[in-house]
Amino acid sequence: MNIIICEDKQENIKEISRIAKDFFEDKGFEYSINAFNNFEKTINYIKSLHSYEDCLYILDIDLKQDKNGLMLGREIRNMDEYKGEMIYVTAYTHQMHSVFKYKLKILDFIDKGYNMENDLKESFKVYLKIYQDKVRNKSLVFKIGGNVFMIRPSDIVCIETDKTKKKIIIYTTKEQISVNLTLKEIQEKLTNQFIQIHRSIIVNKEHIKKMENVNEDLYVVLTGGIKEIVSKRREKEIKACITL
Repeated sequence: MNIIICEDKQENIKEISRIAKDFFEDKGFEYSINAFNNFEKTINYIKSLHSYEDCLYILDIDLKQDKNGLMLGREIRNMDEYKGEMIYVTAYTHQMHSVFKYKLKILDFIDKGYNMENDLKESFKVYLKIYQDKVRNKSLVFKIGGNVFMIRPSDIVCIETDKTKKKIIIYTTKEQISVNLTLKEIQEKLTNQFIQIHRSIIVNKEHIKKMENVNEDLYVVLTGGIKEIVSKRREKEIKACITL
């Protein structure tokens, strides 16, 4: 999960980060915390993300800038299409009605001056249930030996056939997993977020960084620097897809 904090005061960033760290470590969940003290830095970071389903935004309203936290929330919603969850932690509780005016769909509105730690942890409990439901509903499940792997499609960079072992290899943002399936069998589990670029390769369109020509061949460069060749007969289709 990706916890994104925007708060103009460094001491508040440290305190919110500490509370989040204590809570999610105690629950045994992997997480990252990315904290910023202004509107532009926050937006630039969120623009760089490949997916938003695991995002938890913790925002202040008064950022001591021309654009406040409510405007930030609106910009985020324009990008994430309400896929992430949003919490406001602010001293400006009188502006709670403005959240509804901006149509931000928030998880909670917390008063900094009244039991902030307890209120944040209660909100995190709710978020954790939402997050777990998302993972269960959207993950691909594979049983390998005695282990069960749940992989979110957004974490898959590409999938290719391992001809020597008659398996497929799933490359994720964190690891490689070999599965006793055919490419066709796994393709049936995927959405149009994925595209087949070669008879033995499927890639996640969200992880394509660029396309480049090497000699007379076309390649896609993916997250993590993975480079995969594009079949000649698919070049036109892939180029059209990527430039949309």
